[in-house]
Amino acid sequence: MLLAAVLSACGEQGPDPERVASWREDYCSDLAAWQRITHDPPVKGYGNEPVLTAAAVISAAKVIDREHLDHEGSHILNDTAQAVSHQDREAEKRVSAYCDAVGFETLMKYG
Repeated sequence: MLLAAVLSACGEQGPDPERVASWREDYCSDLAAWQRITHDPPVKGYGNEPVLTAAAVISAAKVIDREHLDHEGSHILNDTAQAVSHQDREAEKRVSAYCDAVGFETLMKYG
């Protein structure tokens, strides 16, 4: 019984590549939306959008962190929180660089 469990665990692979790509795209899309709202001039109806978008970016970063999809040892969640909560430009550059590295550079306008 124990051997079967060990062999089963050894045969497990990481998450489905399509799912990984989807998580990364969600994160980078949310980050890009936050960047646009934060850095572009306000438009009519501008109100709670930055707060709601910041929450979405942090939520998406939690998935990236939980699934260990950050190339730098899971700093993505901390950097994201620093960027969206404290307007830390260096942290924003790092998370934008992450999106560049995973193939979503066209979404990034700032960073």
